[in-house]
Amino acid sequence: MPTFHGRSLDRLQAVQVLFQAEAARRSVSAVLGDVYLVSDEAGKENLVTTGPVRPYAREISLGVEARRGELDSAIAEHSIGWDFSRITPVDKNLLRVALYELLFEDDVDVAVCADEAVRLAKALGGEDSHRFVNGILGAVARSELAKASEPDDGEAPGETPEEASDEAREGGE
Repeated sequence: MPTFHGRSLDRLQAVQVLFQAEAARRSVSAVLGDVYLVSDEAGKENLVTTGPVRPYAREISLGVEARRGELDSAIAEHSIGWDFSRITPVDKNLLRVALYELLFEDDVDVAVCADEAVRLAKALGGEDSHRFVNGILGAVARSELAKASEPDDGEAPGETPEEASDEAREGGE
């Protein structure tokens, strides 16, 4: 397995926490609250009550848990030809982490989300996981970009706010 550092390690830890919570049918909070023993260089075991999870991994894990329904809906909507129940738990959790960052973390670039998820899928998933993950993330990113470019406030496509106001006034007379 490749070595992960920084936010890459945080994402890996988040996937592991989410996978463990799902497999054990426990809440993310419960998994994060588990007691861990960590050995130091001398082999002495030290009790770590909050778990060896980095702060950003904790934030992602709890964020995914809070928005799991939205994330799973996005995955199901964009996994054309795949029933959601057939997606492996590893791939689901990779996608949940990446989509959480893509949709709800403003400081993470779309390309970074996709690159990191594909890298993790190559390390953790099956033979074609990285292609599947990349495809879903690409579809969601295109969908979000299309939504962002849609006009707001009831404007018709291509209308300026002034044209919409003029039309509304004419219709109201």
